[in-house]
Amino acid sequence: MKHARVTAALAAAVLAGASAACSTDGGGEATTGPIKVGSINGVTGLFQTPEVPKAVQAVFDEVNEAGGVNGRELELISVDDAMNPQRSTEAALDLIQTEGVVALVGSSSAVDCGLNRGTYSKHEIVSIPAVGVDPACFTSPNIAPVNPGPFGLLTAMLYYASEELGHDRVCIDYTVLPGSGGGVDAAIQKWSELTGKELAHQELSVGEGDPTKYLVADKNAGCQAVLYNGPVGPYFAQAKTQGMEDVDFVVGANSYTDANAQAIPPGLNVYAGTEWQPYTDATLPGNERWSKIIEENEIQRTAFSQGAVMSADIFVEVLRTIEGDITRSSVTEAFKSMEPIEYPMVGTPWVFGPGEAHNPVKGSRFVKAGGGAWQVLPEGFIVPGEQN
Repeated sequence: MKHARVTAALAAAVLAGASAACSTDGGGEATTGPIKVGSINGVTGLFQTPEVPKAVQAVFDEVNEAGGVNGRELELISVDDAMNPQRSTEAALDLIQTEGVVALVGSSSAVDCGLNRGTYSKHEIVSIPAVGVDPACFTSPNIAPVNPGPFGLLTAMLYYASEELGHDRVCIDYTVLPGSGGGVDAAIQKWSELTGKELAHQELSVGEGDPTKYLVADKNAGCQAVLYNGPVGPYFAQAKTQGMEDVDFVVGANSYTDANAQAIPPGLNVYAGTEWQPYTDATLPGNERWSKIIEENEIQRTAFSQGAVMSADIFVEVLRTIEGDITRSSVTEAFKSMEPIEYPMVGTPWVFGPGEAHNPVKGSRFVKAGGGAWQVLPEGFIVPGEQN
């Protein structure tokens, strides 16, 4: 199996060796030979998603083995920015100016969107991240992730707690990361506008220390449901100690792992919101293809790898609609003018389109912890404002 390249030096060496054999469109982009596609990922550092470029590469390998796109192979150039701002900025410029990539596909960096949104607009190149993390991923003209994002998911989680679980006193114990406070505030406001409800209690600076004071405050506020996004083990161990078996806890996609399901004490009601079909059930619509890709290539099974396969699939589907040369400009035009794509792994159709902001995927499915595993709940995707 081919592997994504992760160093600019290696990329430059391959480019130099191949340049004599490739014609270009006059702007440094090859119109014969491989179709170069960039990706900026967190393989190392604080936010690690090493499975994402592997999954994108696996989809590209599948396409290449079937003859490529218009006879041209797809070449993924993945760069690890290690969540380092300078490395992320340099990676974007190198991919665009030196490598001549036609688009960015399957990025999963926590800092890419905020740092490079202006670069993508300036160079008129589109990015289809596998994992959109910060608000800039969803408010930029040239970026459209394939996930609802943490803020769209937060609105869905609040909506699930109040409208599906039927609670009037909904609370939040959250850690707000630098630069994401505006997104959290907007997500809460969106929920309030949809439901006419306000939070009964909120704490937006929950750290990784002893969670007792936050849980005691929740009890004193009469919280019926509590949304939480921090480390699972200590928090829920203390919730059990506090006797909070009558409270419905809702955690985000970052907590939706097999290990966390095993760490939640019996007797607590803990739900998790997912951005794609729950990955723990390979039989759900859309998951069959993802599971096949993951198993055949021995890639870690995570929700983020779902986004990787989806972003690669969508990119290939749009690429096949292009008549004539496949270049950066033709790829950008194809995404800006495309028709919506129904992709069963998510709750709403995905489309890029011509707008100044893009957050095409809405809604979430929910799972519940029980017996050391996550049980998929039957409601299907919850799209705030479309239920009840």
